[in-house]
Amino acid sequence: MIHNRAITRSTLSALWRSDDVPVLATRGKKYAIISDIHLGNGGGADDFRHNTKTLTTALRHYDKSGYNLILLGDVEEFWQFDLQEIVNQYTRTVYKAIRAFGDERVYRVFGNHDLEWRSLPDPIRKNPARYGAATEAIKMKDKEGIIRILLVHGHQGDTGVDRHIWRSRFLGRLYRKIEPYYKLDRPTSATQSQITKNYERIMYTWAKSAKTILICGHSHRAIFASKSHIERLREKIAELEAEIAAHPSDTKLVQRNLTKIEELHREQKEERRRKRDIDPIDPHGKPLPCYFNAGCALYTDGITVIEIAHDAIRLVKWHRDSTKRHPFDIYGRGTLSACIREITNNTDSRQKKIIEHL
Repeated sequence: MIHNRAITRSTLSALWRSDDVPVLATRGKKYAIISDIHLGNGGGADDFRHNTKTLTTALRHYDKSGYNLILLGDVEEFWQFDLQEIVNQYTRTVYKAIRAFGDERVYRVFGNHDLEWRSLPDPIRKNPARYGAATEAIKMKDKEGIIRILLVHGHQGDTGVDRHIWRSRFLGRLYRKIEPYYKLDRPTSATQSQITKNYERIMYTWAKSAKTILICGHSHRAIFASKSHIERLREKIAELEAEIAAHPSDTKLVQRNLTKIEELHREQKEERRRKRDIDPIDPHGKPLPCYFNAGCALYTDGITVIEIAHDAIRLVKWHRDSTKRHPFDIYGRGTLSACIREITNNTDSRQKKIIEHL
């Protein structure tokens, strides 16, 4: 897939300026943001099917904890499946858990795999006869009541959506038809994103220039504050190595840290195997915390979610393995106010030049 930089920038800018985009408050509110579930029919071509229990567990947690739910696009896989067969498969699990929030606590943004939600009756609604409930974007206010955040699926500027979607849909339907005969079960391939590696840099560059927090999905690569998971693994390894260097005689600390480092190296290796070792988002130095990506619900070991609770923001990974001590790990945490302060105070004189050349 190819992302056109100019189209991406113009589309995001238009959405950011538009008065028609819904605006939500963060002050006194909590949101769970989930993207790229790609619900299918439960068969071999349905990449999500293994995470049904994980997602419903997470949804029940957020419902009971008073969160609002934002579905950030590609929730259904319409390139391969019809709505009715998706509903038949997940009405008693995923859709039931979503409907428990109530219509007033669920927001849907459409993506490139579920564009149809602009006109279809939505099964997540208690009144499914409601049409046109999905939007292309959502804006959010910070705790001071100023609009600072833009949420989109992230396919804006993807030339394949407009020019080649018919081909993608044809291939998706073809795969779905031949899979039962050739056993083309590929539960691990779903996270090997076909989105170009410079996708994050394009989205980050727009957010940086607009001095805005941008939250996306689409790439299936979870990003927190403009840093990928593998970058954060590198940072953790460096911290543990520095601790060993500072306390070489503490044998217990050294052994404990070495064990953790070995685990982190294995996780790094897995990230590379899944093709999630992307280039640094900002090649000119420390990135600003203006770009976030919710990841997806297709990982072989769970799903990722971005949480916003008042001023706090976190990226969490819910585990498929229910025997783990904790149901999720925190991959990143911070505050919206700190991110906004760093973004708006940035006065990089090279910014315009960098933007023009990325």
